[in-house]
Amino acid sequence: MIDWYIGGATKYKKLVVNNRDLSQLVGTVTWSGDSKQVARKLTFTVASRASDRFLPKVPIREGDQVVFSYKDKSAPERVLFGGPVLDIDKAASGNSITYTALDLLFYINGSDISHVFDDTPEAITAWVCSHLGVPFGSAAPTGVRVYMPCLGKRAYEAIMAAYTAASRQNGKKYMPMMRDVNKVCVIEKGVLCGAVLEGGYNLTEASYKTSLQNMVNRVVITNKEGTEVGAVEDGDARKKYGTIQRVYQQQDGKNDATEAKALLQAIEQSGAVTAMSAMCGPYPAMPSSCRNLSPGFTVNSTLKATHTPFRTARTKCS
Repeated sequence: MIDWYIGGATKYKKLVVNNRDLSQLVGTVTWSGDSKQVARKLTFTVASRASDRFLPKVPIREGDQVVFSYKDKSAPERVLFGGPVLDIDKAASGNSITYTALDLLFYINGSDISHVFDDTPEAITAWVCSHLGVPFGSAAPTGVRVYMPCLGKRAYEAIMAAYTAASRQNGKKYMPMMRDVNKVCVIEKGVLCGAVLEGGYNLTEASYKTSLQNMVNRVVITNKEGTEVGAVEDGDARKKYGTIQRVYQQQDGKNDATEAKALLQAIEQSGAVTAMSAMCGPYPAMPSSCRNLSPGFTVNSTLKATHTPFRTARTKCS
């Protein structure tokens, strides 16, 4: 097992493939996630040298199941990642093989469905998982009924389109993620993880950025014939920055003002931090389940590399 000491307590991480513990043979492990990537990814290397008869031979094939877990002496083992091996890469001159695995959201994102939905986003998510044979965990309740034909669309797009429709009514943001190794869940973004980043302790670098490039401060509402019937706008932003406009066409059964307001986009604020990954305990420096980094900022992507007792994690937020 890969052992190191953090804060006086022994903690280790374990990598298992097809119920076989390979921790002692693993060279590096990179666990990453991004809100735009959908599925989380685990990349690891395993020592391999045909001429070394003392080095155990590890047969790992495409489709083999990988489980990456975390253990603290004072707490039960916690699974961080589970999913199948999809890519295997080996150079003839190298002494290791690189494997890449994705969690089960890979199947949701890679599969098409054809169905006409008239239900809540949470019920639609459960249907999609059942239809594709992917275990379903839970989905954030909205209580908003959505009519949505999905003919030949990606399953992931169907889930997100339903939750986007609910978001326009309740103002909340949602994203899918895996929990309990292999269960698809949809969570509400912005749940505090309790992590604290401090300069001189675990924060090694930080940057902050603002951008107007995606701003939308006026939305014109038209009827089905294209005639303008109304508009919503951010008057202060128009006066200060000029007009950046979008057009919303009326749709049956939808509130024009609510749908148009959802298209308004203010100044984007984003940041990136590099920190010692121990600060988040079993989390990979706050995973891409979009937990809040601080009030007003949400984690969008993380990348954590483990190869020495000193580990760093790069986190992007907005």
